[in-house]
Amino acid sequence: MRRGRAAGLPLLAALAAGACAEPGAPGGEIPYRPDRRDYAAFRAAHPDLLEPNYLPFMVHRIPSEGPEGDYLVFCRWSAESMPLPVYIGSPSLPEALQDEFHLQDPAAYVAAVEAALSEWEGELEDLVRFRRVARPEQAWLEIALVGEEAPVPDREHRVLGLTPLKGACRSRGPDPDAERLEVAFRVPELRIYLADRFGLLEPDQVEWIALHEIGHALGMRSHSPIPADLMYEVVRDRVSVRGLSSEDVNSFVSLYRLPNGAIFRRLPPGEPEARKPSPPPSGAPQLALAPHVSSRLGFAVRPPTGWTRAETAQGMVAVDGVTWDYSASFQVIVQRYPTIEAYLERYGPAYLSHGWLLKNSFTERNGLRAFEAVIEDFEHRFVEHLTFIESGDGRLIVVIADCPVEAAEAYRPWFEAALGSLEIWRSPGRRSPVASGAEGAVR
Repeated sequence: MRRGRAAGLPLLAALAAGACAEPGAPGGEIPYRPDRRDYAAFRAAHPDLLEPNYLPFMVHRIPSEGPEGDYLVFCRWSAESMPLPVYIGSPSLPEALQDEFHLQDPAAYVAAVEAALSEWEGELEDLVRFRRVARPEQAWLEIALVGEEAPVPDREHRVLGLTPLKGACRSRGPDPDAERLEVAFRVPELRIYLADRFGLLEPDQVEWIALHEIGHALGMRSHSPIPADLMYEVVRDRVSVRGLSSEDVNSFVSLYRLPNGAIFRRLPPGEPEARKPSPPPSGAPQLALAPHVSSRLGFAVRPPTGWTRAETAQGMVAVDGVTWDYSASFQVIVQRYPTIEAYLERYGPAYLSHGWLLKNSFTERNGLRAFEAVIEDFEHRFVEHLTFIESGDGRLIVVIADCPVEAAEAYRPWFEAALGSLEIWRSPGRRSPVASGAEGAVR
């Protein structure tokens, strides 16, 4: 996990929501940039939030004339509005967009949207429910399936979906306890375009677009900063359907469990205050008592205590901070490669494409063949410590630890301690370690 994780992703298609179509903040104010210290203060008052999440990217800005500045609030449909009446219109598909050898059925697109609605209901633990209605005038939310080629606002983006959010959250002022605003949320329509420059999209692609846009219609003002999330801004060209990530689920479940109109922060007028970077750790390294155990991939590891951890498709990551704003990260990835050389032949150039190779050497980790490298990015901002370990059964364990260059010495013992706790099992699913408590430093 590196800073600027979104950098380098192909901007082949963008899902534009109100947050994209309406840049900036009301009245020309400088947009709010989420900060983990703001989130920590909010979380202290709401300790039951699910982690990890991207809640600060979901807030709506409510103007205020008071000296304390504008409100940043969480705004969503009320419990009384559930099940939410939804109308899905059957699309008209122009003959010019159809492929004569692969005709698309309008009903398949309607079914794709229905599947997206069902997935949101299932993932959000019944906090959100929908009810299909027969006519648009009966609906509180209309989903328009547009049989047209998606608009292209610039050379790098294609707007596959649009959910206007300007004015979606309206406030009648603070309630007596001043911890929330009295709010009303309403999004009357979202639009999904069914074609791009290649022709009509497949129904599963429309399902993905619908999933994303429904997320905006449920209350998310901006986008997730994490590329793996459904609510991330940019998608691959003609992407197939993917479901909600754990961070998507945690964020929306938390949103619908919070009091509607809960105040995240007040924004003082004028320029945002300058904030100093969080200090690196000090003292002897402290590891979490409970390890992260992956029976599926065959490893266990204890990250530094207090670090936010998240499971990934190929392992786990722990960060000093939150997943969208952190000072350092420690990541374990399990790959199916028999040797270190085979893996580096495929991926070595990618590692070296963003920095200088400072050190590299073959070594052993508790009897297992290993290779270690240190890379510093070309702009001298951060340093990566990489360790590659052959498990002996066709897997390669890749450990990546990174931090700012100026904090490298402070973080080094914490990386060493976490790596030293790594257990690798001969067969995934059977905890029979072939390597544990590995000695040595991450150099």
